[in-house]
This record gives sequence, C-alpha cells and structure tokens, in this order.
Amino acid sequence: MVSLLTYILVAVFGSSSWLSTNSVWMELSLMVANLPEGWTLPSYLSAVVQLACIGPLLYSIIHKCTNFDIPKAPVIQGLLVLCTGCSLAMAFLWDQTTIIFGAERSIALIIIMFFMALVNATSNVLFMPYMATFHPTYLTAYFVGMGLSSLIPSIFSLIQGTGTYECTNNTETGIIEPNYLSPKFTVQGYNIIMFAWLSLTVVSFAFLHWGRHLIQREKTSKSQTGNDTTSDSPADEFSPLNTQQSLSESEMNDRTSFTRYCILLGCLAFICAQMNGIVPNIQSYSTLPYSQLTYHLALALGNLAQAVACFIPLWIQPRSIPILTFLTIIASGFCGYIVLLAAQSPTPILLHSYWGNFLSVFASIMAASLHAYLRTVFTSVIREDNPDSESRLFWCGVFMQIGSFIGTTIMFPLVNVAQLFQSAPACSNY
Repeated sequence: MVSLLTYILVAVFGSSSWLSTNSVWMELSLMVANLPEGWTLPSYLSAVVQLACIGPLLYSIIHKCTNFDIPKAPVIQGLLVLCTGCSLAMAFLWDQTTIIFGAERSIALIIIMFFMALVNATSNVLFMPYMATFHPTYLTAYFVGMGLSSLIPSIFSLIQGTGTYECTNNTETGIIEPNYLSPKFTVQGYNIIMFAWLSLTVVSFAFLHWGRHLIQREKTSKSQTGNDTTSDSPADEFSPLNTQQSLSESEMNDRTSFTRYCILLGCLAFICAQMNGIVPNIQSYSTLPYSQLTYHLALALGNLAQAVACFIPLWIQPRSIPILTFLTIIASGFCGYIVLLAAQSPTPILLHSYWGNFLSVFASIMAASLHAYLRTVFTSVIREDNPDSESRLFWCGVFMQIGSFIGTTIMFPLVNVAQLFQSAPACSNY
C-alpha cells in the first residue's frame, strides 16, 4: 500500500538532486549580463559540473572496490546540509570576482558551483540506490522530485522576470542598445528562496529516514481504525518488492538479458549526454540571437516541461527496445536542431521571423521533455527488469554521469577553444 505522506517526502527529497545547479542555470540571463565571462559562462559552469564527477567516482571506487560499508543515510544527510549551505553562500557571493592570470574571473561562483555540483553528481550514484530500500513505486516519486528540481527554480525565475530588456535607440550614438529591466527581486533574493526550499529537503529526508517508525505507526493506526483486514505489513512500502507481472519464460529471459541491460544503459547515457552536456553548453547561442525573451522562455519552459514529463511514466511507460530507441532518435532530432541553430549564430534561420523564435523555444521544450521522460523510463525499466537489485540503480547513476561527462567533454573545447559558436550582440536583430 502506497503512503501519500511517504510519496510526498520522497518527491521533496528527490527535488534536492539537481535543484541547486538548476537554480544557477535559471539565473544565467542575469549573471551573463553582470559577470566577466559573458556568453561563455554556461560552458565554464558545465565544465565545473563535470569536474565534480570526482565525487561519484570516489564513491564508486569505495563502494565497489573496497569492503568499507558506506552508511548511505548519514552521508546523504550531510551532503544535503552542504548543498543547502552552498545555496546560502551563493546568495551573497555570486558576483564576487578575482583577477586570475590577468583576467577577471568569477571564482566565488565557480567554487560554490563546484560544491553544489559535487552533491548533485553524487546523488546519481548515492540517492537512487538508496531508493532501493523502498517499494519500486516510490522510484517514480523520486523522479517526480527530480522534475521538481527544475520546476521550482523555473517558477520563481518566471515570477522574478529574469533578465528582460527593451531595445531603445541611443539618441547620442544613434545605436539601438538594450535597456535591461529590473527584476522583481535580485539574484540574492532568488538564492535565499532556493536556500529555504533546500532546507525543506533536509528536513524531509530526516523525517523520511529516521522518522519511518512514525509513518508506519500512523499507517498502522489508520488501518486499525478502518478495520483494515489486508495482510500487508505497514513496512511493506519500504520493501523493494518484486512487482513483475506473470511473464512467460521467454519474456522473462528477454527482460533479464544482459544485452537488453547494456542497450538500456547505453541509451540512458546518450540521453544524459544531450540533456546535461550538449544543450546547456550551447542553448545561449541557439536562442539569444532571437531575443533575450526567447532565451529565458527556452530555459524556463524547458525546465517546466522536464517536471511535467516525469509524471507521464505513471501512465505511459513503454518497455520495448525498438520503441525506446525510436523515442531516443526523436529526442536526438530536437537536440540536433538546437545544435544547428547554435552553429548558425549570430544569424540562425528565420532570425527576423516569429517562427524562428517559436521553433527555437519549441525545440528546447521538446528536447527537455523527451530527455526527462526517457531518463525516467530507462531507469524505471532497468529497475523493473530486476527489482531486487540495488546494483542496477547504482549503475544507472554511473551511466547517467558518464553520459553527462562525455557530452560536456566534447562541447567545452568546441565552445571555448575552437570557438565554433559565435555570440550575437543584444538587439542585433532590430
């Protein structure tokens, strides 16, 4: 029996997985205008996120190559507290710069981002395996939480009115220049809100893990009050029960085959390479030439679409390899369109047309939603193929991080070394 309270607690806990990193992405339109890195800032931050892979790498080595039993719950609680503290530090230090090798750099932002990403990256190999101690139903709740990690920052970013401007004619120079409008609240205020939400995730996990007995007691009390005569134990919701339906022997062999497992992991890594490596590096180049509003809508609505897409597997979850492969190809097509627009910057197709703005935002929304949907489906299918294996969730997290790392490793030199993508001045299309 699924507990609504547990489902909510798991979702809130899941929102901690990437919320701090996503909150920084949502403020990029303000940060890009105020920090010395300018348009290259997203690629620098993407590289920092991938450098933080040292966290899951060290955890994986200790977990798989030694006999040391890492206590998951205390480590998770400590990481949540660290991430929450970083969010508070971000509120006050994000715009502090330092001269490095003769150039001004946003060192404070980069260092804080590293520790945030260290927690977020480690969540892939630590938080998800922890969910193996729960009924498989709650894995979907965890991915709903991962969707919330995009949705919550997006909502407050939309309320804030991040980085909007009007193009006005400078009477002295005769040049059309951007006149940035003041947001409803500052980057500092935004990060304080994120700090408050992350504080809630700390409390939620503490209650979820160390307060299980209270949830079980409440459930038992309700069952007795309602004269519940079912044989389910109150602790069943915390047990990784086998939920496979009755399958034929051939179907069972197909579901548990190593080849199928490898294909699913490969597709999961490929999707994460696009989702966390390719798109974040070049989205500014594919949308900003149209307008600042286009860039903001692509980020905000894309993250909103991610959150919504995580609910879809509750009703629609294909398990066939051909269908999942076909959906992966479609998602890659939208990602390819984003790459095409970025490569054509500062003069992408349909630059002065409404359709150019629309298609740019639409591609971002579709790519984000399909990536989030497929990430959830691939992980859920891998878990359901062998629901009693905690190791499978661990390797899901490992391949998610491997894909993200490969995507960023490919894109970072293309953006910052080869400089294949060119930025467009604000109001250049007027």
